[in-house]
Amino acid sequence: MEIPGYAIQSTIGRGGMATVYVALQESLQREVVLKVLHPKQTESASAIERFLNEGRIIAGLRHPNIITIHDVGRCDGTVYIAMEFVEGGDLKARLARHVFTPHEALDLVEHIASGLGLAHRRGIVHRDVKPGNILFRKDGTPLLSDFGIAKQLTIDDDLTKTGVFLGSPNYMAPEQADAASVDGRADIYSLGVIFYEMLTGQKPYLADSVIDIIMLHKKAPIPQLPAGLAPLQELLDLMMAKKRNDRFRDIDSLLHYIAQLRERGLDAQDSIATVEMVRKPRGTRVTRLPVESGGVPRRQLILGGLLVLSALGFTTVHILAARVENYDSGAASPGVALPGQALSESLPPPAASSAPGTEEVVAALRWLVQHSLDHYRLTAPPRDNALYYLRRLDQIEPDSPYVASGRAELSRRFAELAERELADNHVARAVALCEAGLEIDPGNDYL
Repeated sequence: MEIPGYAIQSTIGRGGMATVYVALQESLQREVVLKVLHPKQTESASAIERFLNEGRIIAGLRHPNIITIHDVGRCDGTVYIAMEFVEGGDLKARLARHVFTPHEALDLVEHIASGLGLAHRRGIVHRDVKPGNILFRKDGTPLLSDFGIAKQLTIDDDLTKTGVFLGSPNYMAPEQADAASVDGRADIYSLGVIFYEMLTGQKPYLADSVIDIIMLHKKAPIPQLPAGLAPLQELLDLMMAKKRNDRFRDIDSLLHYIAQLRERGLDAQDSIATVEMVRKPRGTRVTRLPVESGGVPRRQLILGGLLVLSALGFTTVHILAARVENYDSGAASPGVALPGQALSESLPPPAASSAPGTEEVVAALRWLVQHSLDHYRLTAPPRDNALYYLRRLDQIEPDSPYVASGRAELSRRFAELAERELADNHVARAVALCEAGLEIDPGNDYL
């Protein structure tokens, strides 16, 4: 692949929509990041528009805490965005090895909030504020990146209407899982989740499945900071309130509150009793939904009472497992079950036919289907992939047009993966993917 004016040096990432490279911008002799839309995606005008929308949004936001866009363009069918090359890593990596002091955490919240404030004033909601989207320059300056699913509130067209259920479940505001409007307060919630994680070394809610995480964000109490960090609890409460009307009304209010904390000296390391935070194994610090009088968590009453798998469902999954058995395209491959990973591990649990809260579960499952498709988690990892969530939906809404269209889209993704494998002369893998796609949707035109 050649893009005039750029010399590609290495590949640094590959996702469902695009591949990311480090390249040399020859005119200025500087390193940049090139984000290139996958060739298959360039066949869709809406996909191109969504991709270029990210570049246009960031290019219009000049701020010291928002990553810089250098160029957006097309050349011989290649669609790309050239952006600032950042060498300091991301917040996700830092959280894996470091618990932040109150001063450090508040400082980062201030910087990222400042960038979000500019976006919000321009009518743009990021909708995917998470540690992986906060980068650092060499000098330590934090930068907000990846506006790929940002929503411009002043635009009302199909591009924005299709993005209702978007975001990252661990950091997503409760209203993002509903078919409701989203404003800047959703970004404030996400930043509050990050604030908690920086201070404690733990995510506020942990559970066994993604849908349970979503339900916890909607229903569980706001997490409590350790006793030594109690002076910061009110700030967290105002950022992570379940109802957005109970949160800070805007970024300016958040920044004003933090300024008041600083005036009182509550951000200094020695002003709050420090507690040594020892990282616990994943899953040992879990906030769960309230327990009903019968002793069963409400999430189990909602989710556990919905799904009954027919014998046909089991049979189909085992056939599909056999079809993809020989598919293995490496660590960077999209989510397709690899050898030794039986798809039956991803089956929904047996359950009764109805339960309270079905509408909420349907909304969450629809979000999860789309989220899994967008990230090419097609049949893996177990219990967190598009096929798994479609099967759960099918048990709740038999013969639903949404499930039918979801199966068609899932099969289309298998066709795209098969084309990539065929282009690399991996014929056996391509055949396995085509057969797997046909098992899901036998009449799919793409296969």
